[in-house]
Amino acid sequence: MSTFRRALLTIIMLGLAGGAVRLGFWQLSRLGERRASNAVLLAGQAAPPIDLSEVPVLGLATSLEGRRVVAVGSFVAGADLLLRGRVNNKAPGLEVMTPFALAGGGTLWVLRGFVPSPDATTPPATYSPGDSGQVILRGLMLAIPSTSDGGQPLERDGRTTFRRLDRDLAATRFPDSPPYYLLLDPDVTARGDLASVPLPPMNDGPHLSYAIQWFGIALAVLAFGFIALRPADPARVPPRRAP
Repeated sequence: MSTFRRALLTIIMLGLAGGAVRLGFWQLSRLGERRASNAVLLAGQAAPPIDLSEVPVLGLATSLEGRRVVAVGSFVAGADLLLRGRVNNKAPGLEVMTPFALAGGGTLWVLRGFVPSPDATTPPATYSPGDSGQVILRGLMLAIPSTSDGGQPLERDGRTTFRRLDRDLAATRFPDSPPYYLLLDPDVTARGDLASVPLPPMNDGPHLSYAIQWFGIALAVLAFGFIALRPADPARVPPRRAP
């Protein structure tokens, strides 16, 4: 193998191995974030519920993420946001985010439930609007993610769905809304006939196994490069026949 080819192969192998190692450490960082989020949720669920009629939802010094709350107010009709690409009990569909006008002031986004859709993208013609009038809700407060894509809106047949509820999107629709949404308890009946959405699983997820896979790929690439670049043993090279 020529010197140029050896150098080129070395650069390629090191680049591939370095990329795999970087992805492995990225998965480990995701694992750390997930464990930290699980710790917040566990601590919040162990604390007593917060009555939102007694505390301001905006400007509250204590974080509401992971806390159980009780909210009194009414759903805002005709202002739902539909989140596509969801699965509930192995059925594809969309999640329904509905703004909730709190009796004490402010608007809270509520993950009201799940509605089936064959492609998990096309909204159904109709679905339950939820209870009208003043109701009492109970559930878990979760943080609204802040992204740079506005929730990835997608318009189909004149109706818009979103990949996720984005913080800027939520604040644009209702400036008096906090950076949290309420995931309703399964036994809340004010959601209408929508299926309840389960709590997010509090486990490590696939990040550790993904990290191990990426580190394994890096080792395999380096092993292949070592074998490919190893100088040939002169004793194993057959002698050239004289012409």
